[in-house]
Formats: sequence, structure tokens, C-alpha cells
Amino acid sequence: MKKTILLLSVGFLFGYFVSDVLGSQFIQPVKAEVAGMNSYDLMYDYDFQYAVKDIVEDDCEVEIDGRINCR
Repeated sequence: MKKTILLLSVGFLFGYFVSDVLGSQFIQPVKAEVAGMNSYDLMYDYDFQYAVKDIVEDDCEVEIDGRINCR
């Protein structure tokens, strides 16, 4: 029993160390633009609005004025 706990602890610490050291190499920088448009442009892009509404309609309600209410 003690060996199992020790092995799990060492495995967890090793995994944590590896993800901490190597994790930043695999994470790409965040880019908030879509097709060269910023958030203001996307807010008024009808195709983007339609795509977002289509995706969230399963779990959310889209109001007539464009507001989205999720449960």
C-alpha cells in the first residue's frame, strides 16, 4: 500500500514537473482575430452572428435583438 501511494505521488510530481517545464512549448499565442476582423468588426458581421447563433441555439436562447441567454 505504501509503495502504491509513493509511486502515485512520484508519478504525479513527475507529470506536473514535465508539464510545467515543457507545457509552454506546445501552447500557441492567442489571436483574437477571425479573418482579420477584431471583436468590433465581428459584432456587426452578419455571417459570424448567424454562425454563433446556430452553434449556441442548442443550449441557449437567442433573443430577437441578438442577445444570447444560456441556462
